[in-house]
Amino acid sequence: MSPEKSTPKFTLNAAFFQEIKDDHQQLQCVLSRLRELEFNRAAIANHAKEFVELLAGLLDQLAFHFTLEEAYGYFEDALENAPRFHEQAGSLRGQHSTLFVMCQELVDAANACIAHRDRDLTPVLDRFKAFDRSFKAHESAELNLIMEAMTQDVGVGD
Repeated sequence: MSPEKSTPKFTLNAAFFQEIKDDHQQLQCVLSRLRELEFNRAAIANHAKEFVELLAGLLDQLAFHFTLEEAYGYFEDALENAPRFHEQAGSLRGQHSTLFVMCQELVDAANACIAHRDRDLTPVLDRFKAFDRSFKAHESAELNLIMEAMTQDVGVGD
């Protein structure tokens, strides 16, 4: 009798998955509205307060989003059987603080504009656009890493 080969397993807690899903939807909702405002720059002066409030909300949502990713360790679950991806995962985790600081600086700059009654938010809009590109690239890289780890090292069920 030959010993049974153990198959790597990936488990996902349903409650955690729901929390991640809810967080993702809330984050996308805030980002979607910010993108609309950034795209319609001609009307931003009429929506400056909303834009600043949304940026502050984005900062809070990012804090929660990154905390979920780091505290629940879904990276670790996906990478448990794929140790060759640990360095890349660490690099992506390290981007969380950079992205958070970028967003904090956006909030500060937007608040300064409002405090000085400066309705020209063009520099803040430009910085938001750069942040948004960086955040999209980060989220895409995280997803790609997890999918690659799951499909290459854990395998897909055929």
